[in-house]
Amino acid sequence: MKITTTILCFLITNILCSAQKQTAVQLNVHWQSYLAQHDLVWDKMPADYFEGAFVGNGLLGTILFKDDIDTNALRFEIGRTDVFDHRTKEPSAYETSRLPIGQLLLKPVGKIIKTSICTDLWNAEIRGELTTTEGTLSFRCFTPSEEELIVVNMTTTGNEKTVKFQFRPQLAQSARYIAKRAMGLELNVKYEQNPPFRTEIMDAIEVVTQPLLMGDDYATAWSEKTNADNSRTVLVTVANRWGKYRKAASGSAMDAVATIKAGLQKKVSDMEKAHRNWWHNYYPASFISIPDARLESFYWIQLYKLGSATHPNRPVIDLLGPWFKPTSWPLVWMNLNVQLTYFVFGTANHADLEDNLYQLIDRHKDQLIANVPAAFQADCAGVRNPVNYDDMYNPLFLSDDKNNDKELNIIVLPWLMQMYYVHNSRIGDDVRLRNAIYPLMRRAFNVYLRILYKGDDGLYHIPYTYSDEYGNAKETSLNIALARWGFKTLISIAERLKIDDPLLPRWKETLAKMQDYNTDENGIMIGKDVPFAKPHRHYSHLFAIFPLYDMTIENEPNRIPMMQKSVQHFTDLDGDNCIYKFSGASSLWSALGEGDKALKWLNRSLELLPRFAEPPAPKRTPTATPNTFYSERENPTFESPISAARSILDMLIQSWGGVIRVFPAIPSTWQNTEFFNLRTEGGFLVSAVSKNSKTEFIKIQSLAGDPCLIKADFMGEIKLIASKTVKMKQHDGVVELNLKKGEEAILYTGEKPKDFIISSLPMKVEDMNNWGVRTKKP
Repeated sequence: MKITTTILCFLITNILCSAQKQTAVQLNVHWQSYLAQHDLVWDKMPADYFEGAFVGNGLLGTILFKDDIDTNALRFEIGRTDVFDHRTKEPSAYETSRLPIGQLLLKPVGKIIKTSICTDLWNAEIRGELTTTEGTLSFRCFTPSEEELIVVNMTTTGNEKTVKFQFRPQLAQSARYIAKRAMGLELNVKYEQNPPFRTEIMDAIEVVTQPLLMGDDYATAWSEKTNADNSRTVLVTVANRWGKYRKAASGSAMDAVATIKAGLQKKVSDMEKAHRNWWHNYYPASFISIPDARLESFYWIQLYKLGSATHPNRPVIDLLGPWFKPTSWPLVWMNLNVQLTYFVFGTANHADLEDNLYQLIDRHKDQLIANVPAAFQADCAGVRNPVNYDDMYNPLFLSDDKNNDKELNIIVLPWLMQMYYVHNSRIGDDVRLRNAIYPLMRRAFNVYLRILYKGDDGLYHIPYTYSDEYGNAKETSLNIALARWGFKTLISIAERLKIDDPLLPRWKETLAKMQDYNTDENGIMIGKDVPFAKPHRHYSHLFAIFPLYDMTIENEPNRIPMMQKSVQHFTDLDGDNCIYKFSGASSLWSALGEGDKALKWLNRSLELLPRFAEPPAPKRTPTATPNTFYSERENPTFESPISAARSILDMLIQSWGGVIRVFPAIPSTWQNTEFFNLRTEGGFLVSAVSKNSKTEFIKIQSLAGDPCLIKADFMGEIKLIASKTVKMKQHDGVVELNLKKGEEAILYTGEKPKDFIISSLPMKVEDMNNWGVRTKKP
């Protein structure tokens, strides 16, 4: 039989495709049953905010717990991310604070005698059943991803069929004012109250309007209906014209009522379908499985929390997220808090959610320039800390006088631009790099160029600056690290984009002649003549090690003992403790390749302690809480648990200096570890499996076509599975691949694995569902 060339090519193509399918890396996870192992579970009523079950869609959110006034009622604390006061242009914890909305109360007829609540991570909803002396109440609650609604469905038995819902409004007072008064603090602060709220019925819908002193308002509307099957559905919304349009405008009540009326016309099943579609596409973007059920559950709950706190094109996450609690910090803090909040998105392959932060920066470039003194505005930009909602206005003091003795607090924009650059590197968008990132980064780091001075020793020195949040010093290690990273990166960008920048010679000269970090017997100092000598949570003086990776075990191996001593001393000074101190220590040790120490401090960061401890401990102890929130002396701070999730990722993968490091800091007890589609700098999706503490295989997919350098613990000859165009080189323990955009490759050693499947590690029943409040283990 004669075979034509076309048929022959077809047969060869199919054979090649079949072979490729046999060697393709596959993620084999049944997501619903897998995430069910990590659901938060309660077999008693959550006592308060720090135990409560929560849902959110990046704008609206609610958290469920026992009411503190009617202790037999279930409280749905209502929050909306953009409900801020806005009395002044300058950020103020009293005048421009997050504001409370109120609580939806479910008030049973009988006394609650049994509670069963579960947060279904896969479907992003809360399900619960309350058993009372008069019957049962079964409910579920979710915040539809495509709606400005909170939905509660309920069925009842017995006399509980007459159970009542009630909305209890709360006066719009500064979250800090409420928190401080509850603690008996700052009672002498003069605070002008907003006008009282008013409740009315509009088109048969109850609506509460809260006027503000600025002349505008926000409004909460809710409605309940009985369905054909005698179940009941409650819809709640909050409307805020100022938050939506950034213009002071009254009339939010009309918007709230319109949203409820539109919601009543929709089938809950349709809203649920769109909601679940969003979440079912969200989780599989990446995957990790580690041989520690508690930490693995914690990681996935943080992914759930992040997806609840933001969606694409939603506000930047503050310290509360879409939930509300009185707090001392009701603004947007950007000297660490926002940065830690956004620490996980990129590596976890959720760049679209991370981009909200960088859109904010792009949107307010003019403010960033106006924040610096007039003499600096031609070539600099900056911002102090904190800022208001959807805002980057907070002027900062600058001086180019080397003898200036007034604090220069300048790290906010340089660190944000470092994160912006890394974010874009994971995507590979050279257009944005040229048009948005490079010009603003140039301004941010020109601040250093303007304030550096040349000493008699011929070196460039950092003048008197602030080291967050330790204090002031000359030659602060924090600012040396940021300046060095910034100049190196600006040079790299200019070379990549072939920009003939007139500042290139100055950046290079400054780098070559820049004062080194000050050190003593305990390692890196805060700055000149200022040792790290007191307990402190902010690892600002160690930025060179992490997160900037300017001083590393690879580029400065002679300094490894000094780096180790620096990190050790940071934690040896016990006190000023919090999650991000210990998660920071974990990531610092990971940067040094010390997996066991990284795990030690990660576990310390998530240790559950009594929130109200006996002396000599602080009265209100900083601690992780059963719902994976964080109590900072009764203040919630969103970023701290997220930083612990980043610590997990830092053990699995790191990318800096142009090299991807796979399993760079795996603890000795983690013999089997797997991950899928974690995203790295250079625009790569990486998947890998480690068995018996050895890397079995790595898969790399290029999203941008950049050079690919990989470092792993492969022993022996490394073998490649890829198309014929992909070439592999090895040098100095690094594998180099010439992947084009869209191409992928698999690396392994020894015998070819029988399959390239990534799946979840086995988990014992007694190790499942670690978070929530369980008085009984299965």
